[in-house]
Amino acid sequence: MIIVRVYRGVADHFPIRVSEWVMVWPAVGLWFGLQLDPTMFGKSPSFAFIAAWGDEGTWSAVIGLCAVLRLAALTINGTFEGFAFSPHIRAFASLVGVGIWSQVSLGFLMAFLTAGGAFSGFIGWSTMVVLELWNVFRSWSDVGKNAAER
Repeated sequence: MIIVRVYRGVADHFPIRVSEWVMVWPAVGLWFGLQLDPTMFGKSPSFAFIAAWGDEGTWSAVIGLCAVLRLAALTINGTFEGFAFSPHIRAFASLVGVGIWSQVSLGFLMAFLTAGGAFSGFIGWSTMVVLELWNVFRSWSDVGKNAAER
């Protein structure tokens, strides 16, 4: 019964939360990528600054936590419609994403400017920051609305 409730809640809210669901992909993808390739940072000068701030295991743990937080926020949002703090949880998850992707973007930018890294990394990861900022805005705009309006 709970599985059906979770499925219905997620399916019903998916169209209006698609940008938040999209942001699960880079978090899960990088989380698994860092787990599968614990020497990733040594393969490209684009990772020079990110590697200086933490090793692959540390980044994997932080990004994995971000992915789990986002999935939990979206599941709560869809499953428990009467829960008044759902937009707050979604906004918090998006703010965590802004923080993480900002650091990744900054690392790629600094590597481009000083270590021979590729500029494309900065463009790609900073796009995640823009999407997360949009998600923060959308989440906060839901604060105070009743469940039927969200």
